[in-house]
Amino acid sequence: MDRDQRHLQLLSKLQIIYGILNIFVTLIFYWVVKDLSDATRDYLGRTRPELEVSLMIGFGVIFYLIGFAILFCIILAGQSLARYENYRFCLIVAICECPIFPFGTMLGIATIVVLLRDSVKQLFLKNSQKSQPVN
Repeated sequence: MDRDQRHLQLLSKLQIIYGILNIFVTLIFYWVVKDLSDATRDYLGRTRPELEVSLMIGFGVIFYLIGFAILFCIILAGQSLARYENYRFCLIVAICECPIFPFGTMLGIATIVVLLRDSVKQLFLKNSQKSQPVN
């Protein structure tokens, strides 16, 4: 049991650090894209209709917000791993993390492997039973 708790604590810290670092990388990427989009908007405005330019920029913003939400979920999953809460949420986030190559893949697979252990499932189950009020 001690090994599982150590693994969950380590994965928790790695998830939180990974999520925070990716948020900073995403913000830097956003600033670079914003600077480049001004020149692109001028060029596309001359060659394409304004509606098409707005759609392209709108979809970019939507994808950016979806990515930001995923990173927020990664940080929440890290906190849940530390407290042994929300087993399904942690497992779903670990699965969704796998396509984020290369670090997300490694971290997601490691988290899935640890979460699929029967002893870890029992640890989450014990914690959820403790937190429920007795009627």
